[in-house]
Amino acid sequence: MAAVAAVALGGLPFGSQAQAPPPAGFPGVAPDAPPARILSFAADRESISAGETVTLRWEAINAYAIELDPDLGAVATRGTRTLEPGATTTYTLQVTGPGGVITQAVTVSVRADTVAGGAARGATAGAPANAGTTDPSLPRLASGKPDLSGVWLGGRDIRMVGEIVLKPGAESFRIPPDDRDLGQGALCLPPGVPAATSMPYPLQIVQRDDVVVVLYEAYNLFRIVNVGVPHPEDLDPTWMGHSVASWDGDTLVIDVTAFNDKTRIAGHAHTEAMHVVERYTRTGLDTIAYEASVEDPNVFAEPLRYEGVLVRHPEWEIGEYVCAENNKDYAELFTE
Repeated sequence: MAAVAAVALGGLPFGSQAQAPPPAGFPGVAPDAPPARILSFAADRESISAGETVTLRWEAINAYAIELDPDLGAVATRGTRTLEPGATTTYTLQVTGPGGVITQAVTVSVRADTVAGGAARGATAGAPANAGTTDPSLPRLASGKPDLSGVWLGGRDIRMVGEIVLKPGAESFRIPPDDRDLGQGALCLPPGVPAATSMPYPLQIVQRDDVVVVLYEAYNLFRIVNVGVPHPEDLDPTWMGHSVASWDGDTLVIDVTAFNDKTRIAGHAHTEAMHVVERYTRTGLDTIAYEASVEDPNVFAEPLRYEGVLVRHPEWEIGEYVCAENNKDYAELFTE
């Protein structure tokens, strides 16, 4: 088995409760927790001939970011990858979590006497079909459009930009601040769009050329977004609205209409005329640039704009979220 080495970085020893900086997209500061650990990281062979493959296997726990270098970037908590290195290569697993950042390395030797005549491509075995595209780091669908599939976190990075400009006479839609108002989340009600994207919980995108499914951990919400079709007529108003999608170059544009008037947007009530346009642009293997424009001609004189970045977390899975289980009447917290 290949030799391995493990070190602690940044002066943080194993078992320390000091907090490492959370990765981009992580909401706030993580609570104290057991330190991140690499349980295993190994190659099935420590020496190969050029053109042969080697399989890496790893498992880590208590992590909120995991990367495998070179070339592979963010990876899941447990996984395998079959590679075809073109030369002797040291692969490094980097795990970030409570206690700091730790790494473990595996070196795979490619025998020198085989390199000249070997295939030596240095590529992943079973490379994706987009390997010859302009940007091979971006996975693509059969149609060539970017594949947005994965587990992502926007959360508090999704923020409103610009000012709120109310339509004259629409001041009554503003919801006055109230320390006793815990928001609709206390009642387990859906937050609507784009609020669901800005919650500090992950979402998962599952994509095909003809349909995009967005699964939200918060409130167990989901959206089924058909691509290349118009909205049906006579839609009933709903909490999350009705979504259809189209492509603007490599940007997925989702048009959302048929909202009810029960959610809030930027501290304001709204009417059933609210209309949202979202734009998803995959800017890298682990990032999606997100934009949303919100219109309600009965409330706002100008559209509200939201911007931010969704960060990919392949080490996460969408969890079960049962808001109503053991939910409390929070009004009693404010009784004297």
